[in-house]
Amino acid sequence: MEHKTADRPNWKRVTERSFEVVHREDGCFKGKVTATHLKKVSYPLIVQYKNYELCIADSGYTWLQHFPEGKNYTVTTVLDQKGDVVQFYIDMCLEHGVNDEGIPWFLDLYLDIVILPDKGIFILDDNELMEAFNNENITEKELILAHQTSEEIIDKYKKGKFEELEICEKHSAEWLHEKKFTKSKRTENNSSSQPKLHFS
Repeated sequence: MEHKTADRPNWKRVTERSFEVVHREDGCFKGKVTATHLKKVSYPLIVQYKNYELCIADSGYTWLQHFPEGKNYTVTTVLDQKGDVVQFYIDMCLEHGVNDEGIPWFLDLYLDIVILPDKGIFILDDNELMEAFNNENITEKELILAHQTSEEIIDKYKKGKFEELEICEKHSAEWLHEKKFTKSKRTENNSSSQPKLHFS
């Protein structure tokens, strides 16, 4: 099981970025929200979901990741240069928290859901989940947790009751208005040292 952090320190294609973390309590959501603004990338990241090909990372894009307390998933909203939602990417996870530097982390359970606005929903990496189980990298209980969590999300989404997406869109609009959540944030350049993240 992979331990991942919201600041994605090894994302080499991103050569300059800003990153910040805030705590939000808004409607059904309570937890941390991170914003990674991709100021410069060395080359775009293009992905394909069945018949749909789209760019999910390029200069000027923003990734907002929500960490809802008490939930076994995180939601990443990808925004293009115009601020339009490209996709919602939902990671199933065993748990998530915050490290000593204030940066959110999560234990990835391999299984993912992608929601494309007006284009449907896709389940990804179920083969990786089963491979991890077969290799005894996760337990049967964790396997079941990943499947149950994804099924609950899909069911809510199809019924129009997955309210977290509305919160993600709301917070995205707020961030785009000012290009920040807080006064204190960090600007990173992969060619230089990274200063410690500060919070207001």
